[in-house]
Amino acid sequence: MDPGEEKKHPLQAWDEAATFGASVRAFLPFCGQILFRPVDFFRQFSLAGHADIKRRLIRAVAFALILGYIKLFLDVTSLYWFKYFSKGIFPVSGSLQLSTLSSTIFTSPFLLLRPLLVFAVSVVLVATGIKLILGMDRALIGAFFVICYRSAADLFYCVPLVGGVFALAWSVAIIIIGLRESYKAGFLRSIAAGIVMPVTLLVFILVGMGPALNRTIISFYPEMKMQMASINDVTAYATMSSIVAAAGDYKRDLGFYPAHPGVLRKYASDSIIDDAVSPRHPGGYIYQYSRPDDQHYRLEARPKEPDVTGRFIFYADESGQVRFNGPDGPVIKDMREVEERITGK
Repeated sequence: MDPGEEKKHPLQAWDEAATFGASVRAFLPFCGQILFRPVDFFRQFSLAGHADIKRRLIRAVAFALILGYIKLFLDVTSLYWFKYFSKGIFPVSGSLQLSTLSSTIFTSPFLLLRPLLVFAVSVVLVATGIKLILGMDRALIGAFFVICYRSAADLFYCVPLVGGVFALAWSVAIIIIGLRESYKAGFLRSIAAGIVMPVTLLVFILVGMGPALNRTIISFYPEMKMQMASINDVTAYATMSSIVAAAGDYKRDLGFYPAHPGVLRKYASDSIIDDAVSPRHPGGYIYQYSRPDDQHYRLEARPKEPDVTGRFIFYADESGQVRFNGPDGPVIKDMREVEERITGK
């Protein structure tokens, strides 16, 4: 190592690294400069002369993608950690949902493109915010560098449990500071251009395009439909089981079964009851409850869209058992039987 290399400013060491080894040595100090001295970093970045702008752009994109793939690795690792090591923390239904999701996550050919897609969308949204808030005449190269180097915040995902909160907070702070220093804009205008406007545009796209956007995503990512259906299947069985148990407790207290599942909030969580009685059917299943008399009831759950939002029919009655496919169907002993049908194992 050149003795003078250690004395360089982290930005200078990163920009001037001519070998892979030099880039590796400069990487962490460079990230530390962005994370903990962002004002100084972006001021130095604006002042630093650089003859080869193309090289600087390439290194900025490489930096963003390196951090993006580190985050992807950490996301997948966390998913499997939750699946195998936190079964005692989450309820069985939540554990099985994670298991179902993790079993299908690698089936998408777009998994490895996720960091690139997130980066591209971020650049487009922030660039639009710059034009709309700071002026149509503003050059976008400054915003491009800000989006690239805000990726340093993804290192916080290494911190268990709270890392995501730190990553989000630091990412927002870096974007605001970066835009303020790059465009000499006020604090509030930087927030509006870098955070408020991009978030507003994203919400508008998601809400305004709704079903059309979902169809587009599924056409490019068909595995998502399978993942959603599998999670809905697990949730539907968990909801059926909870309502059956709540109905039994209700009868023991009052001597008869409820006329409607909406009165079971004392015996089951609000989220379970809301899922069963909501006319929008947020869990992808339609629940139908009937009570022929005080001592009998029928409960059935069917997919809102068969083979799209779910794949099974669940049935339960005063026997306290949940079955597949109606009153004569096989009894489901536990959640694992649902998982076996989902995975085909």
